[in-house]
Amino acid sequence: MKFNTILSRRIWFGALAAAIALTPALVAQSYNASLIGNVTDATGAAVPNASLVATNLATNIRTEARSDAMGRFVVSPLPPGSYRLEVSAPGFRKFVQSGIELAVGQQARLDVSMVVGEVTENITVEAAVSDIETSTATIGKVVSNKAILNLPLNSRNIYSLIYLTPGVAGSIGNNYNSMSYSINGARTSMMDTLIDGATASHPTVQGYSGISAFPSVDAIGEFKVLGANFPAEYGRTAGSVLNVVYKSGTNEFHGSAYEFLRNSKLDANTFYNNLRGVPLSSFKRSQYGGTFGGPIQRDRTFFMSSYEGLRQRSFSSRTTTVPTALERSGDFSQTFAGANNPVLIFDPFTTRASGTGFIRDAFPGNVVPANRQDPVGRRIAQFYPQPNTQGAPFTNANNFYNQGSSALDIDQIDGRVDHNFTSTQRFFVRYSYRNQDSLPAILWPKELKAAETTNNERNRMHNGVVDYTWTPNPSTVIAIRGAFARSLYLYENLGLGFLASSLGFPAALDTAGGLPMFPRVSASGYTTLGNQDNRRNAFMTYTLAGSVTKMKNAHTIKAGYDGRLIRVNNRESRATSGDFAFTAGFTQGPNPNQ
Repeated sequence: MKFNTILSRRIWFGALAAAIALTPALVAQSYNASLIGNVTDATGAAVPNASLVATNLATNIRTEARSDAMGRFVVSPLPPGSYRLEVSAPGFRKFVQSGIELAVGQQARLDVSMVVGEVTENITVEAAVSDIETSTATIGKVVSNKAILNLPLNSRNIYSLIYLTPGVAGSIGNNYNSMSYSINGARTSMMDTLIDGATASHPTVQGYSGISAFPSVDAIGEFKVLGANFPAEYGRTAGSVLNVVYKSGTNEFHGSAYEFLRNSKLDANTFYNNLRGVPLSSFKRSQYGGTFGGPIQRDRTFFMSSYEGLRQRSFSSRTTTVPTALERSGDFSQTFAGANNPVLIFDPFTTRASGTGFIRDAFPGNVVPANRQDPVGRRIAQFYPQPNTQGAPFTNANNFYNQGSSALDIDQIDGRVDHNFTSTQRFFVRYSYRNQDSLPAILWPKELKAAETTNNERNRMHNGVVDYTWTPNPSTVIAIRGAFARSLYLYENLGLGFLASSLGFPAALDTAGGLPMFPRVSASGYTTLGNQDNRRNAFMTYTLAGSVTKMKNAHTIKAGYDGRLIRVNNRESRATSGDFAFTAGFTQGPNPNQ
């Protein structure tokens, strides 16, 4: 058994100063978008001090800004969504453009041309902004909510859509440590996953990157994969960044409900199974859930909630070899290695020198007398299941068969609340919980379960974010964010708690290894008893981050702090009650060395 506790603190400070040559797009706060551009008149001259208001069409939340002396403007921070931009200045008609769709982390450019006239007159434009970002060298790929909902996803794992990004290689699964992908040739451990602007990643025992949240497909707004050249605020990783954003509530109540069903009774058997008369294996999967969100207070406070469950049952079987009734009693007269080839049992205590070697004597009748049988061995033999099928001719191998159903149960819960104190102060909190149990089929009798070589796998995942953003004036943005990510992985030995002393071992063996469990016993030609492995691993990342962004003329100055407390608490127990292996060499002969 080993018990390790690893405590790691990694804190760094990132600052980007005097970003020259029109780089105001850098004000985007991790997942927020921004609008940049110039306000000019019909002759191309700058229109200074123009008032700009970007309104989120789903929540009516307004974000205000003003153009500088050169007509330049930045409207930020803007959560991803649909917007209407209104621009007004004395002596000019009011400019209104709707249909502006902003993606996660997008730095969209929109130049405004004002027309001389009364302020009460409007010029309305219906147009989208360009998806091409000319203000940043970041290489990335946005996957929209429409693609997330419409593309087929086996097991509805949102992260599988990463494969839509060029340069992605590796594998993605449904476990905390199964994010084994890389981008553009980087190592699989060189990645970071941000959810709502804060990391949901943590290291694992092997040093790879783990994940503490698996959002429901219906709860996600969109995500963006940053493959290269990302800003300094993403400096925690040298590989890639996955930036995921949850949906938020709106001024209208919205909900959804769904179920995806798979049942082998609706499937056709394979050609070769039909040819051999083998029935189709049983498989049942039901994945269901729903979302519900809306206003708590219109134009001010909103909520979003989501639940998703998975119930999967799949066929499992096992064929193995167990001792026969005669063998359990010590009688090996009917034990054969093949036709007319009996397995002779020699008494190891009769071993003696003979010339240049050694010899030993066989037990009379190939039967081990009762007084020569170790009481511990007899008790251990009781934990083998009884043969229940005809074994192979002569050898009687594979004389035990059973089948059952393995289970996979997952429950995912997400909740988010957004609140707007004023048009310049915003706050949201989000919490996600995932419960995952992977339970193998128990194929031995219940009373023998402690000796079966299987383990239950359980995941308990927690992820949460608290975010506050303040825009004290049109040229300054202050953001503060706190978050935590935690995954508890349990690899449960079915023999945990079993006392080795009940088999006749010394009582000291019950606690010598820390955790009592059924000892591991292997004997040549028979199935193994006991499983030596039991784990309890907790992976945690606590984050405190903040940034201040200041726009001054053509320059942007941004300073930030990202502190992470990283902990890996690992307790792994191996063969705490002993690992006993027996080969044919213990009783072979007459020459014990052959």
